[in-house]
Amino acid sequence: LGAFTVFFYFIKAREEIWKLIETVCGARLTTTYTRVGGVMADLPETFGPQLQQVMATLRESLEDGAGLIEKNRIFYDRMRGTGIIGPEDAIALSFTGPVLRSAGVNFDVRRANPYLVYDRLDFEVPLGEQGDNYDRYLVRMEEVRQSMRIISQCMAQMPEGPVSIEDARMTLPPKAEVYGTIEGLMNHFKIIIEGIKPPAGEAYYAVEGANGELGFYVVSDGTGHPYRCRVRPPCFALMQGLSKMLRGGMVSDIVATFGTINMIAGENDR
Repeated sequence: LGAFTVFFYFIKAREEIWKLIETVCGARLTTTYTRVGGVMADLPETFGPQLQQVMATLRESLEDGAGLIEKNRIFYDRMRGTGIIGPEDAIALSFTGPVLRSAGVNFDVRRANPYLVYDRLDFEVPLGEQGDNYDRYLVRMEEVRQSMRIISQCMAQMPEGPVSIEDARMTLPPKAEVYGTIEGLMNHFKIIIEGIKPPAGEAYYAVEGANGELGFYVVSDGTGHPYRCRVRPPCFALMQGLSKMLRGGMVSDIVATFGTINMIAGENDR
């Protein structure tokens, strides 16, 4: 929409976040830190203080960005009253995530079907009223603030102890064991080549992703390779509703509406 300065403010904050992730696992974007059964390694000792600095930078960028565009007449006029979707249509189209909640529908997988430690955390689920592009902007901005609340609580409540279960059938061994012992090397290759072997059956599990419900449906025949694996990506449903959200609007509304959907191309590549 031409508000390029805000983009740079958030790029600055994102860079600090990626640097922090790099200190944890050595990668910035394509990380392999989370594993079946736990995580790759414990957090470094410097993580806590670094996290506080990153959160301060992000908080500053949020407020600077909001101050620049939230009441900017051009931005407001391009966003308010455009790309509208009602709650009934959003539900009928299987919308989830911020786009659904911007229409006033209070559905968040972390609250509807709590997983991990979300049932022990205190956070708000921001909702919109009009289901337009401006509501989606407000919802997403508030969700960043709520994510910072969640992170702070997790750091305060994180217990001591192992960071991964000890089960050679499904957990990759630490790299030191892979490089330093024949048992670790054999365990590593056995899992990589043969795969993890869940019992025969089927399962569906979903999490609250940045764009909505991200679910995986897996059918197992007892081998290390899934008989069937189907991903339920949030953007696939959101893109189905794009034409309805644009109907009756201006050609310029496509830019704002497509942006607030935040379409991820890989999710729609079928």
